[in-house]
Amino acid sequence: MMWPFRSHGLVACLLLLLVNPFTSAFVPRIKKRSAPSFLPLSSSRPAIDWIVAQPLDAVLPKDDAVKILDEILTNDELIDDTESVVTRNWDKLESKLREETRTVADILGAETTDSVIKSVQNIDSYDPEAVRAFLGSNAVNELFAKVLYDGIYQFFQTIDVFGNIISKLPIIGPIRNQIRDETKRQLDRTVGPLIQNFLREYTKVAVGEASDFVMSPTNRKAFGNANARLVLSLMKRPVNSLVPQSDVTVKLREDAFEYVRKTNSDDLKEYVTFVYDLLGDKSVSKAVNVDRVLSASPTLQKTLDNMWEKATHAQEANTAETTGLNE
Repeated sequence: MMWPFRSHGLVACLLLLLVNPFTSAFVPRIKKRSAPSFLPLSSSRPAIDWIVAQPLDAVLPKDDAVKILDEILTNDELIDDTESVVTRNWDKLESKLREETRTVADILGAETTDSVIKSVQNIDSYDPEAVRAFLGSNAVNELFAKVLYDGIYQFFQTIDVFGNIISKLPIIGPIRNQIRDETKRQLDRTVGPLIQNFLREYTKVAVGEASDFVMSPTNRKAFGNANARLVLSLMKRPVNSLVPQSDVTVKLREDAFEYVRKTNSDDLKEYVTFVYDLLGDKSVSKAVNVDRVLSASPTLQKTLDNMWEKATHAQEANTAETTGLNE
């Protein structure tokens, strides 16, 4: 029953030893631990290190992500406000781009432009399925069929040497040309559809040969040069000529927000599940060495620290204000 008193006495003796100037000389002094010199008191580094080391599912669980997106996308007022903000900023950006008369190559500079062109030119691989899907589309088939149909007609016109001579005569020439044009219209109405259907079927067979031609190693350099010319022609055009018409951009924006409004919960859950199946167990550190990036750029670290300090001070001020109101 005397143990509590003995413990209090022991504590009192220890306090006397620490306070007494004479006896304190025999007691080792306890040094205060200070923060490491390389980290300021307001450093954001610990928070950054924690965030980049956590997998996505730990920072934001999948179920919470689904609930957050569902709550946001079902708030019509929020979507309407967001659309108005996007529209206002979109119009300002589009107006600025339409005033830009410099070319993309001028903005990027000669060295960067040359690097881009060389990279495009050195692309020597194409996805076979993508090439066949593109060449086998209805639009390409229609194009090939029309080109072949018009080409056959122009060929017969070219080899008709006697008819071409007659067509240049003063009186007979116009009559002959009128008969030729009327015959062409009649053929287009009667035989034309049969010929064009045949050409469409033929182009489907030709697609296989065309795709093999495109992907042939011997033709890769030629298509690489063609790609480079296409990209260079776009880069040498003024920026304002690359901006789509206003009605196109407006339609694109309206369709995007209409899609957001019509997204249902099941589709949303499927999208989120797809993302989390790919990235749920991954952390930022698996993709980017954030420590090396911050070490390589002291200015970036300083900027993040300043942001962290201001955010911390704002939180402290808000807490103090809330506490004062509650009191």
